[in-house]
Amino acid sequence: MSKRISTMMLALVVAGSAALVAGTLACGSPDSEAAAGSLSSQSASESSASGASASGSPSRAAPGPGGMSQDPVHWTAEIDEESLVAGGKVTVGVRATIDPGWYIYSITQGEGGPVPSRISLAADQPFTQAGDVKGTKPTVKFDQNFSMEVEMHEGSVAYELPVQVAADAGSDVKEIHVRARYQACTNQVCLPAQTERIALPVTITPATEG
Repeated sequence: MSKRISTMMLALVVAGSAALVAGTLACGSPDSEAAAGSLSSQSASESSASGASASGSPSRAAPGPGGMSQDPVHWTAEIDEESLVAGGKVTVGVRATIDPGWYIYSITQGEGGPVPSRISLAADQPFTQAGDVKGTKPTVKFDQNFSMEVEMHEGSVAYELPVQVAADAGSDVKEIHVRARYQACTNQVCLPAQTERIALPVTITPATEG
């Protein structure tokens, strides 16, 4: 009888131990899967970051070298005439002064690379473009940001924008608005392309009859 009870107790102990081990393993499984999932997500993020870095595309809105200004191109415009005659034509001079270490691209820059510069008139004003824009001859160099030869300007660049004044333009018109579209880069980074609006004071005089 005593021997039978001992055998039964031993069996119960073994069964209890097995149940405890099974319970422990069952509780541990979700944590293990969660840890594996976290590692997988981290790996995926790192791979994505590595892929973006290795894509060869230039960095956008990245800091310039040595803490350079993120507004490295400064635009001005001028007109030789003191007043504009309604119905007449005039040439607006537009100039960009570029900070050291930066450059912009020409108005004749081809497709498949950086954003070419564009000098134009803002809409909804009594002025229209009267011909092709002329600009300083660009320098052709290899640009490692785009892995291709590009037409660029460093230091400064000047443009001539021919403008037709509307025949019905009145003396209430006080400004002409010029738009400069451009992309600024260094040999390491490129800023997003942006458009600068330049307001140039003008005086309109009526056309002389006769």
